[in-house]
Amino acid sequence: MDGIVGTYGIGEKDLVLKTFLATGACQHRGKASTGIAIANRKGIYIHKGLGRIADVIDYNLIRTFGDLEPIAGIGNIGYTKRRVAEKINSEPIEIRPKKETDMQMAVTMDGYLIKEDDLREELQRDYTLLTDNKTEIVGALLHKYLCQEGINFNAGARLIDKLHGRATFAVTALVHDGTHAYLLALNDDKAFEPLCRSVIDDLFIVSSESCSHRRLHGSIEKEYDGGEMTICSPHGIETKRLRKEATMPDVFQGVYYGNVASMFRGKEIFQLRRELGLDMTQSYPPSSADVVIPNPESGWGVTVGIAEGLGKPLYPALIKLPQAVRTFQESTRKTRAIEVGLKFGGIDSLLGNKCVAMGDDSIVRGSVSEGGSVWVVYNAGAKHIEFWISYGPMFFPSFKEWHRGEESIRELAVQRAFPDGNPYDKSLDEINRTVASLIGVDEVRYNSRDRIRKVAGNGSFQALDASYPIDEVFWPDWLKVEVEKYHRFRSS
Repeated sequence: MDGIVGTYGIGEKDLVLKTFLATGACQHRGKASTGIAIANRKGIYIHKGLGRIADVIDYNLIRTFGDLEPIAGIGNIGYTKRRVAEKINSEPIEIRPKKETDMQMAVTMDGYLIKEDDLREELQRDYTLLTDNKTEIVGALLHKYLCQEGINFNAGARLIDKLHGRATFAVTALVHDGTHAYLLALNDDKAFEPLCRSVIDDLFIVSSESCSHRRLHGSIEKEYDGGEMTICSPHGIETKRLRKEATMPDVFQGVYYGNVASMFRGKEIFQLRRELGLDMTQSYPPSSADVVIPNPESGWGVTVGIAEGLGKPLYPALIKLPQAVRTFQESTRKTRAIEVGLKFGGIDSLLGNKCVAMGDDSIVRGSVSEGGSVWVVYNAGAKHIEFWISYGPMFFPSFKEWHRGEESIRELAVQRAFPDGNPYDKSLDEINRTVASLIGVDEVRYNSRDRIRKVAGNGSFQALDASYPIDEVFWPDWLKVEVEKYHRFRSS
């Protein structure tokens, strides 16, 4: 879930600064690594490292890169891909062909590739692959097709066709052919990963989220449809759709991951989340809550809608401590449960002896709830908690977790709530009650897929119903068994 950026502007004297600012606007998408690359008339230059953007890029680098008079740039905010981040896997990545060629390329990607061993084997004859980052595989394929087809849409179409059904991706790449510098941007044919573009004061910008455009005092022009590619060259800027498929944007980007000021399929994410909360209040029995609080930070949008729908006061009574550890990628539930207790503080005067409606985006494994925020709210004196969840019960893991095996499904809160059976034949009310008992609250109020679709539109609800953007031939066997069981029980 990296944040990626691309910029192109001939004669744009602040291109490096603007690339930096646009990339920094995506900081919420990751904290593991940061990098930028620029291209001028002579070639491509890369700087990257571990940590946040302020830790890796400073004024001196911006000035030095700016003195090189670049006409294009790309940036990356790296999400944690493994427990220990390594600089060699940070992005942008330089593609290294074994045979001498005038075509240089640096690439960055938000996305995921399933079972790349055959592709790696195919490429190793012609490319030096130095990382275990899937971006390098995708980049090497693109470089191969550019060498064969030229810098044109045919090369992009071949990449999209090659990875159809086995990868999701949004890519920005710098290419230098020995004479000119180019910026390329393209996405997979299902448009699963977010990507949008705009022109701001003659600077073309493409980014994972429109908050990057806002940071440059502009606004989104268009979100990419599936299988679209942009080529920025000395001859101009052209965008073309190369393959038409039914799109499957990742709805969870809007529910949880995206910046609240960004757009998701034409709707501001804050308003999307607010509408989810408001709609839920019309679908559940009356609430006993005295106050409404968010589970920070991602719970804010839905909680505004809940408070509005219930007509109850909204308070920031649960505080996320700004220097706390990041726990989302901790591999063991026990470790997460211990560490999340360090993340929150509660305000006794707002919570003491109160019935509390607490809003959040989702319950994945449940450790943040049961080990951290819930304990803090009760410890501050709350006598009753209704836990309102804007996403539905998560039966299945993200396809980006399949490599971890069956653990990735067994650790999900909804699966853990029914250790002696399965959750697939249970009503929403029964799931609510059982998960509430698991995480230690009085009530859980999940949203439903149909209500989410009404607000967010169509797309992939992979965790709710196994509507993966990946073809079934690439699914692990244990997942096929679970999905078959899901459909069998749900249909009956």
